Amino acid sequence: MQRAPIFLAVLALLGAVGLALGAGGAGAVPFDGGFAQMDVEPDDVSMEVDVRPDGDAQWTVEYRIRLATDEEEQAFEQLRADVENDTEAYTTRFRDRMVSTAETAESTTGRNMTVSNATVTAERRELPQAYGVLTYRFEWTNFAAVDGDRLRVGDAVDGLFLDDSSSLIVSWPEGYRLAETTPDPSEVRDRSVVWNGPVDFSAGQPRISVAPAGPLSGLPTAGIVALLAVLAVAGGAVAYRRRDDGSDGESGVLAGGGGDAVTESDATGDEAPSAAGAAAAATDASSSDGADADAGGESEGGSDEAPPVDSDLLSNEEQVLRLIEAQGGRMKQKQVAEELDWTAAKTSQVVTGLRDEGDLDGFRLGRENVLSLPDYDPEADSGGDDEDESDDGDGSDVDEESGGRNGGDERDATDGS
Repeated sequence: MQRAPIFLAVLALLGAVGLALGAGGAGAVPFDGGFAQMDVEPDDVSMEVDVRPDGDAQWTVEYRIRLATDEEEQAFEQLRADVENDTEAYTTRFRDRMVSTAETAESTTGRNMTVSNATVTAERRELPQAYGVLTYRFEWTNFAAVDGDRLRVGDAVDGLFLDDSSSLIVSWPEGYRLAETTPDPSEVRDRSVVWNGPVDFSAGQPRISVAPAGPLSGLPTAGIVALLAVLAVAGGAVAYRRRDDGSDGESGVLAGGGGDAVTESDATGDEAPSAAGAAAAATDASSSDGADADAGGESEGGSDEAPPVDSDLLSNEEQVLRLIEAQGGRMKQKQVAEELDWTAAKTSQVVTGLRDEGDLDGFRLGRENVLSLPDYDPEADSGGDDEDESDDGDGSDVDEESGGRNGGDERDATDGS
């Protein structure tokens, strides 16, 4: 069976079959485009989903077949001419298939969905080998769920299946940062994640959550509320302590004026010394308490160690920055993953976001990725050692000079005797 004629028939079927999605938003059927029915499979199927801030998405689906022979080249040229001459027939069949898919997803998610602006193109590309590429594009409204300032993607294609020739690429708008994804993607890019087949997404997969980039991005709402509560309690404690310090100061002023009070109360006889003694005792106790409080404050303020904070109250980014800061400002990426008990993929996601925001620097050291804070100064760490080595070198020179002079004196004394 020759491939070229079948190749032409199979590509023609793509317009009628479209994306094979079943019940539950997406089915167990892969995006085969009808190739399985013809005993021929595309060499590569790429699905790109560009999600917008309002939840709508621009879909691009590419079917690629290698043009290895003259027959396949000729067959594809015939297909391209057919698509150009009767584009409406191809887009109508494809749109109808996708409308059915969106209706299934709509009943599952509860969001109103429409499919529109379907287009089709056929072109020859050098990748670098020659490929025939049939590309469908369309818009899917409410494809992603808008949850406050977050976008949650994936429920419309729940349980999707990717065979070993398929890939799914999901990208998000500029100004957003990846918060979480499941399962772990094959690749994390600047503003997208990639799953390369074979992948059989289970119920509740794939899922992607993105949020506006910022210091608290990625932190759940409950975590933000808890963090604000902790800050409020800490602020109250500081204010209460300052009020106590002010009361101690007033007690000192009153105690300092005790002599005048005794003078005015001389007429009371023996009660005046007793009152003065009580005031002095109160002053001593107050001074002692104040000194203890000051000593405690100095002890707390002088400690370099940051107070412990529950990791549940910190975003992923804050956990990484806090850990690297605790290590002196520099740390291997592999150690970060081990300390936080994260997967390499999750660590890469968080680190990439921090580097894009300018909150973290990184470089390669052999086969390891080394991370450092932007204000980390490697010269400062090595300066003390260099100075010690310099001092040691000077001391050696002095000893040699001294030894040389002593040796010369001893030879002179020998010659004289």
